Amino acid sequence: MLRVALTTALVAVAVADITSATTVYRDAGRGWQSLLLLVLLTLFLLAAHTWVFHTAPFLRKPVERFPFHQVPEGRAVTLQEEARMARDVSLAEAKIFAAAITMPQQFRRRVVEEYTPDRRTLTKVCTVDLQIPGKLMKGNGSKAVHVPVLINRKGELLDDFHIFHANNDETQWLSYRQYLSLAAKVLHVLLLAAENRKITEPLSAAADRAELLALQGIVKRIDRRAPAPVDSSGVEAIGGLRVAHPVALKMAAVFVQQLTSNYPIVASIANVDHEPRHRFKYQLTQTPDIKFTPARSRRRWSLPGYVRLIFGARPVTLTVDIAQAATAESYHLHVHAPNDLYLAGQEAVGLSAALARTADGAPTPPHCRFRRRLGQPHAHFYCRYMPVFQDGERPTLVFKFFEVPPGSVLRATITATATFAILWLIGFISSRYVESDTDAPAFLLAFPALAATWLGFDAPSRKLLEGTMSARVCLIFTAVLSLAGSALFLLHESFPDDFAWPKLPDGRSFLGVTDVWWAVVVGIAFVNALRIGYQCLVRTWEYSHLLAKEVE
Repeated sequence: MLRVALTTALVAVAVADITSATTVYRDAGRGWQSLLLLVLLTLFLLAAHTWVFHTAPFLRKPVERFPFHQVPEGRAVTLQEEARMARDVSLAEAKIFAAAITMPQQFRRRVVEEYTPDRRTLTKVCTVDLQIPGKLMKGNGSKAVHVPVLINRKGELLDDFHIFHANNDETQWLSYRQYLSLAAKVLHVLLLAAENRKITEPLSAAADRAELLALQGIVKRIDRRAPAPVDSSGVEAIGGLRVAHPVALKMAAVFVQQLTSNYPIVASIANVDHEPRHRFKYQLTQTPDIKFTPARSRRRWSLPGYVRLIFGARPVTLTVDIAQAATAESYHLHVHAPNDLYLAGQEAVGLSAALARTADGAPTPPHCRFRRRLGQPHAHFYCRYMPVFQDGERPTLVFKFFEVPPGSVLRATITATATFAILWLIGFISSRYVESDTDAPAFLLAFPALAATWLGFDAPSRKLLEGTMSARVCLIFTAVLSLAGSALFLLHESFPDDFAWPKLPDGRSFLGVTDVWWAVVVGIAFVNALRIGYQCLVRTWEYSHLLAKEVE
């Protein structure tokens, strides 16, 4: 009812505005105060309608449709009992799995991430080359081991996730229940090794309590909608134990710390004794974090960004996270942009602190580089020996793309130039020859508006990276100028022949146009065509320079 009442009032006030405007036109000099009040009232009602029915519902916190239930503590007790009775995980297998969780850079020889932009998302394909260290393979009697392919934060979904072998055959990974069972068995074996006990012997009372606390933290869910402190009681309890082998205890503590906050995707490697290196490939769909401000700005919204969205000019700047760089010895990142865009700039943001540190066991500080050549639709980043990122560090790569000329800028240039020529010709004739027996100029002036619409907004885009805001603005200006020229010509035709239109003072003219209003329209069209033409030449020179530039 509120919407109906507000809409009815808005329509009524708008009709009153039109009626008042007609009255003012007929009786000039009277009624301007009432018209101004009606206009202000219309704007107020329009703002209230927009806020109540459009803005407020989006700013309001969404109502949670699904309740959040925590895992009962009995689940940890069940896992602990299962781990006590299990005999299928050896000490070597436990060390391999725990080391792959706590020190992934010792297993991951190379990680290659490839991003392909779609309409609103990014398709990510990641190739992981794994090699189990030889010292961990000693004493391993199993033909298959479990390793994490991806370590994901708890509470975050993986969209359209698939894992493939090296031959591109899709493979399965452990279910959540299977992963929890494996994690409990590995933790139990590590605690037994720390206390120098056999697989058939029970843990001490203190280690048993610490194991239960650790399993409670591992199975506990994390609600990302309401962040809470991570339960570290299990890590503290394990770290406080007095054992015979502190190295195994430290591995168990770090293992629990990682699994308390993260959820690994675990796959199995067969024939581990015969193949030293193994390759997995996983694919998923990511929704990039869109900002309407520059990459280094903390603000997320800006008026120019909102205008770009209105005109359909999506950003041509792509920001990619490189958290995986610290989990591998060698890391490559590729961005495959559409062929109608070329790479114009690239930079690393938030990486300076990590570059000043040296990773454990690395011979040198991190070695990073971009592919130096620009002008192609492909971007490549490489780094080696990247240290573990500290809390609060979130380094990203920012890639800036431009449209390959000739493109929408050239089409906008042609349309703007044609509009200027038509406006100048008709303005020149109308300002010097009053009488005209044809309406052809009105139809001729409407053509650039149709051409601007057809050349700039005809085909729907299917790409995340698409832009040329300047071309869109130029086409809109072109359409408005052509319609203004048509209206100005019709006004000249509708007024009596003896009506004196204002002329430029002192007999001056602009490109031969003496009428003031035609000079204004032609002048704006000239600036519009000159600006977009200049930008077309500059962008073409930049692109040709990048293509011909020698790579040092």
